[in-house]
Amino acid sequence: MKITRVYAPVREQVADAIRAEIINGGLKPGQRLIERELCAELDVGRNTLREAYRQLEVEGFITIAPHKGPTVTVLTDDEARQVYEVREALECMAVRLFVERGSDADIDRLRTAVEAVRRAHRSGEVPAMLEVKKDFYDALYAGSGNDILRDQAALLQSRLYRLRARSLSSAGRPDASVTEIERVLDRITARDAAGAADLWGQHIRRAAGAALGGATDHQTADNVSA
Repeated sequence: MKITRVYAPVREQVADAIRAEIINGGLKPGQRLIERELCAELDVGRNTLREAYRQLEVEGFITIAPHKGPTVTVLTDDEARQVYEVREALECMAVRLFVERGSDADIDRLRTAVEAVRRAHRSGEVPAMLEVKKDFYDALYAGSGNDILRDQAALLQSRLYRLRARSLSSAGRPDASVTEIERVLDRITARDAAGAADLWGQHIRRAAGAALGGATDHQTADNVSA
């Protein structure tokens, strides 16, 4: 792992470096993080490393147990399915509300965000893909006009972040994901709330299938195309 000290606070760079190692498999689920080793490898002090740990714990990448120290979080398939079920309920509602309430300016903002998603997915870099999704969801929830829905979705983001990384690391998934999102954008632009929400539900189930290495319980074979 390497960090630079130019573009972001050191704490963020440390968190980015550890997160990337977890995403690419360099750090395995359940693996203990050895403080002195990471401090030496990243050339940072303990306080900086512990600040990065707190950020990664909030995001769901590591678990800090009393008297045991930090370990890479283990997320079971059953927990992942539950997360995706809640995600589908929240995000499909957001899509429907966006179609019903979003202005033309909101659609333009969402279209810009989708274009950024497209460019990031073509890069093949999973961290870049995850970063641009933040702007996409900011645009989606802003256009939905429901702050409570946005706040509830935010509570789920820490668990979703790692699952998205797993899904987008699957062969062919980034390209398929962009295609699915663009189809939803077409339905949103056409002001087809039911059609957009239905396609978004399919998108989430395909993402779940990729993250879990196969179809979820409620997927059909047709839905597992990526």
